[in-house]
Amino acid sequence: MSKNNKLLLQHAESLYNAKVVNENILGNSANLIFEIEIEQVPFILRVSEYSSQKKSHIDFELHWVNYLTNKLNNIVKPIKSINNNLYEIIQADDKSYILCLFEKANGKIADCNNPMEFNDKLFFDLGILMGNMHRLTKEYSKNLIKQKFEWCVNRDDNTFCRDELISDEDIQLFERRYYTEIQALPVSKDTYGIIHSDIHLYNFFVDNDHIKLFDFDDCRFDWYANDIARTLFFMVQIFGRSKPEKERTEFAESFLTTYLKGYRQANIIDKYWIPKFNLFMKYSMTDGYKFVKNHWRNESVNPHQEYLDWHKNRIINDLPYVFIDYNKIIAGL
Repeated sequence: MSKNNKLLLQHAESLYNAKVVNENILGNSANLIFEIEIEQVPFILRVSEYSSQKKSHIDFELHWVNYLTNKLNNIVKPIKSINNNLYEIIQADDKSYILCLFEKANGKIADCNNPMEFNDKLFFDLGILMGNMHRLTKEYSKNLIKQKFEWCVNRDDNTFCRDELISDEDIQLFERRYYTEIQALPVSKDTYGIIHSDIHLYNFFVDNDHIKLFDFDDCRFDWYANDIARTLFFMVQIFGRSKPEKERTEFAESFLTTYLKGYRQANIIDKYWIPKFNLFMKYSMTDGYKFVKNHWRNESVNPHQEYLDWHKNRIINDLPYVFIDYNKIIAGL
């Protein structure tokens, strides 16, 4: 373990009256993640390198999550330090870091290959959870339309996501087109607000059918419909990565119908938005393509070339991420 990490954990032990139980970094995250204990109860410590923009976003994130956890028990709660702060800024080896502590979720990742775990009940319950989050967010005092951390802005440097340069002019052309179409969508308190934006199998645990959602690091202002579309996108990506088109469609339509039935038990969604999932997922394809292209841009051969080829073919031919009969979805609700 590095000397710097030891210093970070010493600060954490002091600020949270805690004991480090695992000095190894957990998971695969942009942040450093550790497990610590307070009175033999496990918690998750998140350590982020400091920047003024990062601090601003963490403040935005944790106050929203804290609000939600006071009303829902399906979300990991942020834990305050001995100074009664939701996060702490510390120094270690002439660098600044931001410490955040969260309760540790019980349970495990649902197995998408096990129908006892990955099934309609899970999809329905996830829909209820997102519906409740959106409904409660509409009442949140800091849910102000057209504020910082909007969907099209990079959190860390405040530049437009679409300004990330890649050499594929065809991808840029379609990305600008989708961006323009999305920007023209109606914005109101009922349609646009703070969303998680990253709900997929690896960001929640299930324990005896109880869902516990975590990793709100990508939260932002966006259309509520896109939160649903992105979850659909991720679920199809995980379940149907290498499956034939027909199976991808069957899964997507079944998942979406069940998910929306759950969602509509907790919140209202106008039928206008359901076909818009297609547009949001098209934009997500360009976003995913850019990420993979940029992340390995210094490699002579991209290790995910098959992923890039599949997505590029889809994008430049203006094909949907997955073929869905949205009229059938609406009729089934």
